[in-house]
Amino acid sequence: MNELLQATPHIRAQQGQLMVIKIGGACLARPRWVQTLAKQIATVQALGAQVVVVHGGGPQANKMQAVLGEEARLVGGRRVTTATAMRALRMTVAGEVNADLAAALTAAGAPAVGLHAGSANLVQAHRRAPMMTAQGEVDFGAVGDIDSVNAKPLTALMKSGAIPVLCPPVGDGIGGFLNVNADLMAAEIAVALGAKKLLLLTSVAGILQGQGVDQAVVSTLDLHELENLQQNGDLQDGMLVKKVAIARALSGGVDQVHVLSGFDPDALLIELYTNHGAGTLVTAEEGAVLC
Repeated sequence: MNELLQATPHIRAQQGQLMVIKIGGACLARPRWVQTLAKQIATVQALGAQVVVVHGGGPQANKMQAVLGEEARLVGGRRVTTATAMRALRMTVAGEVNADLAAALTAAGAPAVGLHAGSANLVQAHRRAPMMTAQGEVDFGAVGDIDSVNAKPLTALMKSGAIPVLCPPVGDGIGGFLNVNADLMAAEIAVALGAKKLLLLTSVAGILQGQGVDQAVVSTLDLHELENLQQNGDLQDGMLVKKVAIARALSGGVDQVHVLSGFDPDALLIELYTNHGAGTLVTAEEGAVLC
């Protein structure tokens, strides 16, 4: 009962708020994890928040791509998307993973509608030109940079009481598909919807500082401090892409970005409804109001 009393100010502050929750594919690799996340998200909706879910499915797509005879290639946390990789993405992420998550949310009491982001021109992108990376110039193939988000269908679904559940691929504007990073897609959707919060659920407990046994979760950061972590080499691989997504969301008007574990069965609720939280809270400026 005491915990409920302590959570009351947080519940009240977030009633009616719109938040985008992005779930990494590794966190959806087992049915038990999917069900646990679905129960937490259903609780967030029941407590009065409006929710949009975005998810990835990298490990699932990697396995299918291997079955199809090709090894996945990632550069700087971003997938090189060949025709085979796109086929694997559509079969797994836009197929099984999306359907399983929408079904688990619905079973948990939060009616959900699964969509790939190319549906109804929800997200449109253009093909990325070859770009310089730490490995030299790389052609990422059928990978897109987002041009626009059509928020109206998502808003209509939320008004009906449903949770939209979105994943790549997105539309290229001419009837084809492009792969986009799900963190970056979640950030663009959060900006387009005017979301108050973007939550990135990942395989680690938050944004980590330090190396090896000295690594520790940073509780709060602003964008300047996040940049310093990158300069110090504390951000690696997928966290580098998340840093770009965090900066985009905050610069686009999202008040707060949270990075937290998608494996911890209570992390989402602890992060949203307690003073101490469970992961890392990032704001645009130092001293921003926390809630």
